[in-house]
Amino acid sequence: MRTLSRTRGLGSILPARISRILVHNRRPLITLAIETSCDDTSVAILEHRDRSRFPRAVLHFHKKITSNNSVYQGVHPIVSLESHQESLATLINEAIQELPSADLREGDDAIAVANQAWRRRKPDFISVTRGPGMRSNLFTGLDTAKGLAVAWQVPLVGVHHMQAHALTPRLVAALQPSGQVTSAGGLSWNIFRSNNGPGPSSNSPDFPFLSVLVSGGHTLLIHSTSLTDHSILASTSDIAIGDCLDKIARVVLPANLLTTPEGTMYGALLEKFAFPEMVKEEVLQEDDIEEDVDYDDCEKYKSPYFLEDRPAKDYGEENAAAQAYAYTAPKSRGEEHTKRVTEWGWGFSPPLANSAGGLKSKSMEFSFTGLVTAVERVVRFSMDKATGKLSKAERAASDITEGERRAIAREAMRAAFEHLTGRVVMGLEEIKAKDPEAAKSITSIVVSGGVAANGYLRHIIGRMLTERGYPNMRLIFPPASLCTDNAAMIGWAGIEMFKAGHTDTLSIRALRKWPLDQLLQPPTGN
Repeated sequence: MRTLSRTRGLGSILPARISRILVHNRRPLITLAIETSCDDTSVAILEHRDRSRFPRAVLHFHKKITSNNSVYQGVHPIVSLESHQESLATLINEAIQELPSADLREGDDAIAVANQAWRRRKPDFISVTRGPGMRSNLFTGLDTAKGLAVAWQVPLVGVHHMQAHALTPRLVAALQPSGQVTSAGGLSWNIFRSNNGPGPSSNSPDFPFLSVLVSGGHTLLIHSTSLTDHSILASTSDIAIGDCLDKIARVVLPANLLTTPEGTMYGALLEKFAFPEMVKEEVLQEDDIEEDVDYDDCEKYKSPYFLEDRPAKDYGEENAAAQAYAYTAPKSRGEEHTKRVTEWGWGFSPPLANSAGGLKSKSMEFSFTGLVTAVERVVRFSMDKATGKLSKAERAASDITEGERRAIAREAMRAAFEHLTGRVVMGLEEIKAKDPEAAKSITSIVVSGGVAANGYLRHIIGRMLTERGYPNMRLIFPPASLCTDNAAMIGWAGIEMFKAGHTDTLSIRALRKWPLDQLLQPPTGN
């Protein structure tokens, strides 16, 4: 990725079109975005308006097609690749129909769609996921993006997939109507009431902040100090948390639930099975409603793009969800590492709590394979009541009641989420020990990726941070529709990078591995 200088005399060293967009910035910026990193084929048309005090984003088109991997109970590389090849061109064809109409009087560059009489405004640049991800899948999107960039003679921005997840809340904030909802505390940008003054601006969260990126392929704790500066505080030493939940779901869920229309979204099925009373359509709760707001007339609350943005203490015991989850947060690291035995006699040891004689309990890493193995053993073997341990006698699936299966699901998720949050707390304490002033500047934690849609995870993070001394830390969760892989977040990351002066050459290649702390200097040969 190359950085384009934005100093005086920019026009003499950049193509006239890029110079006009970056320097004058007199009209909205439009990008066509492509995401093909795994099994989701997604395309978006995103417009960014920068004329007012509060920058606005408009999604003119956003659609995703997920490959059908249900027969394999997981993502199959060939099936996913074929789905990209079959779906991507069709989605792009649909997307360009939704490009804004060109205004030739304003000098818009236009493309003809369907016929010469119907002209749409040409995108200013193409955004595409460059990595990390499955190499062949990435190349499908990247090569298509290169073709569009050449055909339309516009720049190309190769986006880091995990950076896009981290910036998703900034996209969501920009998608909200400006200043339509007011409260005593000032502008209210959230569906949830905040007791700490105004809600976030359209650039929220501002740097620096922590990012917890949790998905089927990644588990990362990141300290983000600027758009391009990200330090990895912790990553998984084995499998990702999303993969862990999927594996547990395939073992715990009744057979009839594994063939539902949700396909391979096993983590979501696990949550729904564990807490059926909690998985429902989002509605405004009585405690969340602000005074003097007409929700029926407010377009903001008709939007599907809501940020859950509130301090950790708002997840307290008085919260309605707390009663349903019946969760008690550990008050100390010692309590966090204590094995909780259930009424059936089994319990799950916290990941890494007993590894290397307990030394691993303080390591800045995530590990989930041991938890998966523990769940598999509880499901497979009977409990010896005399010893209080699992026996070598296997039990039939019919011997496990639905109540016990729900308990296994809940306890497994609790152990995984407490392990995750424990490392977040350790990361905050590590920053505080090294640089107290830097620690004070961190007021927000962004939790994104597919697993961020899990309501139990959100509750546990809030409760644990409160118990461990961070009650006012803002927890920011993108809407469920933008937690999983999607092209809208790729388009927004592309816009932020493009506006900062970053573009790529047409010779770039897809990157299967791309550490986020090497954003501007990606590795070669992978």
